[in-house]
Amino acid sequence: MRTTTLLGAIFLFALTPLHAAGQTAASSIGSIDAVVASPDRFKILLENEHVRVIEYVLLPGERDQSHTHPPKVSYVVSEGTLRITTEDGRSFVTEEKAGSATWMGTLGRHYAQNIGKTPVRIVLVEIKSAL
Repeated sequence: MRTTTLLGAIFLFALTPLHAAGQTAASSIGSIDAVVASPDRFKILLENEHVRVIEYVLLPGERDQSHTHPPKVSYVVSEGTLRITTEDGRSFVTEEKAGSATWMGTLGRHYAQNIGKTPVRIVLVEIKSAL
């Protein structure tokens, strides 16, 4: 649990370079819906007035397109290794562990590449009241 929280904090910090200026990265560039940017990677499982539940699957060697995220909960179904690259070209590697759940605020523009040997599957729950 402690590792999940630490990784989530690192991920959030890395994707919000404008935080110190009182802005979120996503608001400074406009949001880019992950489902629209990479419909082959992000699939809506449920959407109503309260939440949008999305399944995210990235096979070994694949990458998604640049996108942003509103506030959400992430639950890792199948673990693996992702390289996350931010809008400014910085990147970092994260080990997604099966069974981990993390809350994250708004995330700025980024894309992910599966650099591991296993498919990564994550369920995202976007809370519409947090938008």
